[in-house]
Amino acid sequence: MRMDQSNSLRRTIEDGGIVYGARASTFSPTVIEVFGELGVDFVWLDFEHMGPSPYDSRVFEDLTRAAEAGGTELFVRLPSGDPPLIRKVLDAGVRNLLIPRVDSAEEVRKAVEATRFVYDSKPGERGKASGRSSNWGAADGYIQTEDNEVCLGVMIEKTTAVDELKDILSVPELGFVFIGPSDLSVQMGHPGEKTHPEVLETIEKITDACHEADIPTGVIKTDPDEIESAVDDGHQILRVGGDLGSIKETLGERLRTVRDDN
Repeated sequence: MRMDQSNSLRRTIEDGGIVYGARASTFSPTVIEVFGELGVDFVWLDFEHMGPSPYDSRVFEDLTRAAEAGGTELFVRLPSGDPPLIRKVLDAGVRNLLIPRVDSAEEVRKAVEATRFVYDSKPGERGKASGRSSNWGAADGYIQTEDNEVCLGVMIEKTTAVDELKDILSVPELGFVFIGPSDLSVQMGHPGEKTHPEVLETIEKITDACHEADIPTGVIKTDPDEIESAVDDGHQILRVGGDLGSIKETLGERLRTVRDDN
């Protein structure tokens, strides 16, 4: 059975649409499949701060199959933009990558170039391999299909990246920007103060620059009113919750209710 090489997330944001996602902190294929059944557009897997080693491509086998079965997309945050790591994860069948803590346009360019067989009208740095995406992918047109479907974005969460934002946004084939207010607040000397006026001003500056450059943006919001406000502000990629938070909120409230009644 052929692996689905299409990427509904990339198609949606390129067409100006909105995608809603949830984090799977458990890295459970079952949770990923359930998210898909619920209509979640993407499942955020955070390999920067938790989980197994992304260098072991076998960890993605059940994860990618679960995403296909559930009809959702994996959204993988890697620990770095290391080109060999990027190639390995893409060969395992992942379509959407998020690179954290970038500093410069040159760093971003190297990361994006590692996702492409043809890049900026020249040979890219993606290698033809025998990973899952190749062995179970489309036999005909595999290379062109991969280049058309893979999507790499970066997190703007460092002041060095803010200073070089214009050049970063001009990197060919940059798929999106995700804004990280927590780390940005630390970088700006206001640790944990995500709503500090200077932090909010910088976030607005980042958002405006991205939209002016026609680069889709993403944020994390869990309150329905804040989600709606983020959409009104033009953000197209929204992480709106996760497995552990949902369990704690739903089951916790249920237990409090029945115990209070008894």
